[in-house]
Parts: sequence; C-alpha cells; structure tokens
Amino acid sequence: MAQPSGETSTPRGGAMTCKPGKKTRNPYINFLRDFRQKNCHLSAVEIVRQGAEQWRRMSDEQKLPYVKIAFYTPMKRRQCASCRRRFARMKQLAMKTQGAAARRKPISGVRVKKERQMKAEK
Repeated sequence: MAQPSGETSTPRGGAMTCKPGKKTRNPYINFLRDFRQKNCHLSAVEIVRQGAEQWRRMSDEQKLPYVKIAFYTPMKRRQCASCRRRFARMKQLAMKTQGAAARRKPISGVRVKKERQMKAEK
C-alpha cells in the first residue's frame, strides 16, 4: 500500500510524519531538523548517524545558515498570551490556598523553635 508523500509507516504500525520541530540555540540540532525533513524515511538512529557524518563534512560557509538561526533564536520560547494568563491564575490559586504563614520562610532554625515554644505555652 502506497503511503502519502511525507509519511511512512513505522515498524510498530503507526504513521510517522516529518514534523519540523522547534528552532533551538544549537546549530547542529537545527541542521538535523532540516535533515530529518528531507530524509523522513530513515529511522531515528540512521538520521543521527548520517546527519552527523554530513555535518562533519560541511564547510563553515555551509553551516552558516544554521548558526544564524541559532544566534537569532531567543533563549526561551515565548508563551502565548492565553498560556501566560493560565499560569498566572494557577499561581494565584496556589498562593490563596496556602496560608500567609506557609508562604513566609523562617529566618533561622532558632526562630522556628522559639515560635513553637511560644505556641505551646499559650
């Protein structure tokens, strides 16, 4: 049975697609991302093996586009606005569920012992 272009079947029977992946700060990983797209019929081990071989043979001029991508990629991925809002709400709820005392950190172990003694005396 013929597979649509861009997809092959894996040994386990599932369909494997050639997804581009995200850009990273590592030029070699960015090269492998492109190499995987062009050679998605290979296994993961073969992609890395052949990709590493090709990367070693490349000149600095050939590697330059991948170096530029890595240089201009931000350190952290930006979150979408809805993800940031959801994270902020979760953080707020966590702070509300904890008491004010639980949020405070003790200054030293001695202070904690004194506070416990004072509570025991009351």
